Amino acid sequence: MSENILEVTNLCKHFGGVKAVDGISFKIPANSIQTIIGPNGAGKSTTLNLLSGVYLPTSGSIKYNGVEINTLSLHQRVHLGIARTFQKIRLFKQLSVIDNVIAGFHIHHKIPFWQYFIPAGEYKKNRLECQAQALELLDFIGLKDKANERAGSLSYGSQRMLEIARALATKPKVFMLDEPAAGLNDTEVQFLMSRLKLLQQQNMTIILVEHNMKLVMNIADQIFVMDHGEYLFDGSPAEVQSNPKVIAAYLGSEGATV
Repeated sequence: MSENILEVTNLCKHFGGVKAVDGISFKIPANSIQTIIGPNGAGKSTTLNLLSGVYLPTSGSIKYNGVEINTLSLHQRVHLGIARTFQKIRLFKQLSVIDNVIAGFHIHHKIPFWQYFIPAGEYKKNRLECQAQALELLDFIGLKDKANERAGSLSYGSQRMLEIARALATKPKVFMLDEPAAGLNDTEVQFLMSRLKLLQQQNMTIILVEHNMKLVMNIADQIFVMDHGEYLFDGSPAEVQSNPKVIAAYLGSEGATV
């Protein structure tokens, strides 16, 4: 692995008296796949929201390529090369599949956002280029043949993949995914796994919050385990799988296994 692309030090996020994230620290090597796991309510999604800029931290430090980004908004972090997906799918469901992906390109062009939906002026000059790039991304996630369908008409699994394609349109260096395997069948999970591994091979750093332990154990370089907003353990999949603290935390969650 190369040097660290993200460094988190004593990161905290408090909502009133609730300590959703409380003093966690970790380093993420560039071009690695890091997963964050833990029982429900462990603070995993809050951590992702802090890294991506949805929330600003109560205290602590987040450094991206050695530069502190604590005060930067989500939009500013996207410009730096940090992108993410969400637990709840956030597509433009009335637009076509390809137009959802094209919308992700807007950060790279000095064009008013509305022109991506009502083409005019400068946007017309690069419309074909955007379409070609969007089709490449749709091919990558297996939806090229559905490019002109309405996004809202896709199956749940296909909508998940479309959200990934739209995030990839921002050309991230760090790609964060919040429970991307939720609601997917085994075949779809295997396909997702293959796409994430290919992205890693293309020098992308991936941070994954996920409950699907089969996916986590097969794809992660390192696993960071949280419980009640705090650090619990980190290590390789084999180390995490056999750690007594991790097993105890998951045995406290109904139906959870490591």
